Amino acid sequence: MGYDANIKSKRLAVKRQRLITILFSLIGLALACTFAVNFLRRSSKMNTTTAAAAKKKIIGHFHSAYRNKQQQQDVVSVVSDTANNNDNDNNNKQLRTVVKNSNDIIDTNTNNNNNNVANNNLLTEEEAAQKVSQLEQQVRAIKKTGVIMETDEESLALTSQLQDATRTLIKLRYGDYTKTITPYRIRLDLEFQSTIPDFETNGKDGTIEIELAPISLIPYSVYNFLEIARTWKNGAFHRNAGHVLQAIARSDVKQSMPFQEYSKEYPHKKYTVGYAGRPSGPEFYISIQDNTHAHGPGSQQQHNPYEADCIIGTVIQGVRDGTVDRIHTMPGKEFLGDKKKWVLIRRMHILVPEEDGSDQYIELFSSPAVIPED
Repeated sequence: MGYDANIKSKRLAVKRQRLITILFSLIGLALACTFAVNFLRRSSKMNTTTAAAAKKKIIGHFHSAYRNKQQQQDVVSVVSDTANNNDNDNNNKQLRTVVKNSNDIIDTNTNNNNNNVANNNLLTEEEAAQKVSQLEQQVRAIKKTGVIMETDEESLALTSQLQDATRTLIKLRYGDYTKTITPYRIRLDLEFQSTIPDFETNGKDGTIEIELAPISLIPYSVYNFLEIARTWKNGAFHRNAGHVLQAIARSDVKQSMPFQEYSKEYPHKKYTVGYAGRPSGPEFYISIQDNTHAHGPGSQQQHNPYEADCIIGTVIQGVRDGTVDRIHTMPGKEFLGDKKKWVLIRRMHILVPEEDGSDQYIELFSSPAVIPED
């Protein structure tokens, strides 16, 4: 009896040990499964994040490359309207401008310069273009009233907003080259006709390159000329005056400048390029003498001593090789009615700096080689 009892006791002990072992094994297995599930979820999340980041980087490189080859398309940078509205509510000062001789009231929001620039930099190209268009129409409406915009506080505030918005649009559409003060250039391909005196010697071809002014000073004038070049159809130098060589400009830019944008830091020196007329453009001219007094503030009218011709840039190629002087030999003076005497502008090319930090420029865009019929 005692022997049997001991055997039974040992058997029960073995069973309890096995049950305990199985129980701990099940607990360990459950913990291992939980750990494995969490690890897989975390890995999946990390892989998704990494893939999204890689995709974003690839898209960024694609946009950069595309901008250098063709005009830049929409920049992928979206900010919620709610956030912008909150910023405007907190930072903007409401400005109401009563348009003289009209029942229209122009409502505009003016920020301090830092907040205005920051908000502009968050826009896409399409949004920036819409903002420029809206501000431009408001500026044109003020211009029509005849107010002296160069001293009117409301006009100055609104034109400042337009300039800020235009700087943003230029950078989005044509590239942001912060290391270069004057990054944008326009090359003009010329065709001299057989009426030019030295045609037999020097032939029909010629080139002029214009370095556009800093957008920190006169952004809308620069933007307007970039748009003229981008949508260029045809044109020609058709005026041979003693102080300027004036050109017709046919492109998608049909209107004159919305206001007379001018900076005393960039005056009408010899070989600068300006917009013709008051209001200015889209025709333009090359100054073949210092025209500060003829086209600068206070010139050409008495009632506004501040207004000046809008200016565009400076000829940097075509002076030393005699191309500009050659244009000046067109047969005849002032406006030439005979088209056979004109110097034709066949194509325009937009040039921007290489992104490798060198001083070299590359072509961002060129107008069609085929000139459309008039």
